[in-house]
Amino acid sequence: MKKIHKKQKEAGTYSILQNVIFLLREIAGTKPFLFVLIILEVICSIIAPIIGIYMPSLAVELVTDQADITGILLKLGGLGGTFAIIQGFLSMAAEGKYYLYNDMRMHFQQKLLFKSLHCDYVHVESKEGMKLSQRATDGLSCGDQAGTSRMLVAVIELAVSVLSFAIYSSILAELQPIVVIVLIAISLVNLILYRHAQNYEHEQRDSVADLNQKLDYVENTAKNIRYAKDIRLYNMSEWFLEIREKLTTSYKKLQNRIQNRFWGVTCINTLTRFLRDGLAYGYLIYCVINRQISINEFVLYFGAITGFAGFVGSISDSINWLRSANLQMNDMRKYLDLMDGGDAEPEHPAKLSEAERISIEFDHVWFSYEKDAPFVLQDFCLHISEGEKLALVGVNGAGKTTLVKLLCGFYKPDRGEIRIGGVDIRQYRKEELYKLFSAVFQDLYIDPFTVAENVSMALETETDMERVEECLERTGLLETIKRYPDHIHSYMNKSVFDGIVLSGGQQQKLLMARALYKDAPIMILDEPTSALDPIAESETYENFHKLTGERTVIYISHRLASTRFCDRIVFLKDGRNTECGSHEELMKLGREYAEMFEVQSHYYQKGGDFCED
Repeated sequence: MKKIHKKQKEAGTYSILQNVIFLLREIAGTKPFLFVLIILEVICSIIAPIIGIYMPSLAVELVTDQADITGILLKLGGLGGTFAIIQGFLSMAAEGKYYLYNDMRMHFQQKLLFKSLHCDYVHVESKEGMKLSQRATDGLSCGDQAGTSRMLVAVIELAVSVLSFAIYSSILAELQPIVVIVLIAISLVNLILYRHAQNYEHEQRDSVADLNQKLDYVENTAKNIRYAKDIRLYNMSEWFLEIREKLTTSYKKLQNRIQNRFWGVTCINTLTRFLRDGLAYGYLIYCVINRQISINEFVLYFGAITGFAGFVGSISDSINWLRSANLQMNDMRKYLDLMDGGDAEPEHPAKLSEAERISIEFDHVWFSYEKDAPFVLQDFCLHISEGEKLALVGVNGAGKTTLVKLLCGFYKPDRGEIRIGGVDIRQYRKEELYKLFSAVFQDLYIDPFTVAENVSMALETETDMERVEECLERTGLLETIKRYPDHIHSYMNKSVFDGIVLSGGQQQKLLMARALYKDAPIMILDEPTSALDPIAESETYENFHKLTGERTVIYISHRLASTRFCDRIVFLKDGRNTECGSHEELMKLGREYAEMFEVQSHYYQKGGDFCED
């Protein structure tokens, strides 16, 4: 992906240990009580099995030695009571831990959401950024199989298994060290086979994320009320179902290929475990038959071998789980790291308040969206004075919206500088830079909140209601809103609440009221009327022109309804400033602007086909 810091490219490749430490630090900072439960579970999980293998051996020994009933009851009862208490604490720790580590998964989902809202815009819009986001989300959206949950469970099981392994090894070593070696060697085979299946699963993660992203798009679009009329009118339901069926089939085939590898590994592991345990138990039976060990030792070693085999297998399984969870953790952390490192705030930021005039200057700017891709802007130069009304016009793809993205700091130029108040915008903090701009974009963004909140873009408790009404009145929308019982406290759209739905033109007025409420010194109107007919567009631009006052205004359009209201017009072609001047000057020049205006003016003039009865 373009413009990613070198440090970011190396991100997301953390070791298991690094991710475990990261996870435990996050737990310490957010759920410290979870630590207590983890430690309690580990201790109880080690002690309980040890008591479990010693109790039968002790019972056999007491009976063999013909101990009195009181002694048997006291010793076995005491050990049994201790076992019951340990099991109670273990159950309490495991149950309490479950809910808390699920809270941790929600904690990380919130971190992803926060990063998505605050990250560099380049990561939101790029295909690579969307893929990383999807993979990170997938790794947290599968309940108990989420990377954070699996890693925590695997860490606990690994700690228990390793400590228990050490204890059981010391017990079995008294019988025969070779038994320990054989058990470990066979378990290593299982570990290697499982790792092979995991590697294949990891190789397919991009394909899985791509299919999930497409499925999400199809399902969300099918359920979106904005498209409901088109879907019904054009009978698109069968088409959507067919697309979903194809994607689902591809997804199932991919998952089957992954699961088949794990299934094969499971079958082989079953055979190797049968061989491992059979050899160990066979040797133990041989020893007791040849009186190399006593009956109570046989019982003790039998339980130890059973437990040892389980712990060796658990170590192998825990490592496999950790590797699998580590892949998911790396996907999540790669996304988080990518968002953190791209466009760091300047070490010594400039202050916009110190600028004498908020002028804008593009100084020999070159820009492309992808590495080695053609330049969208080529050696672009432009100076915009404070309070100037400027129109950026040209055909689709000329680079108009790209200029806005660069001006707002969403992207950084490959070469050249963009200066506001004489200072490179990279020297301003993003929060400061964003305060300069109010914008009305062609994509309508209306939240399912109240009208007042949609104008102020803040909670009602933080909203100046008088100012909201003033802005709505200036755009001519207040009387319409007052017809609803709750007035400006009415909820918008029907996606969450049973709210009001405005027409296209009314929504444009609402967005203009939002821009007026912010009262920024620079206003950007990026093809906000693209969905309107030419006559309505011309009237809307005339209204916008009256409302903008003394602000610096940048109109962007491939249609020319806005140009006659502007002080200056810049015609873009292939990312270059090919014509610049007033409407009259460019018409006299008689080049591409004049040609485009003559073609489009046909729709604005009486007698044109658009206006004929």
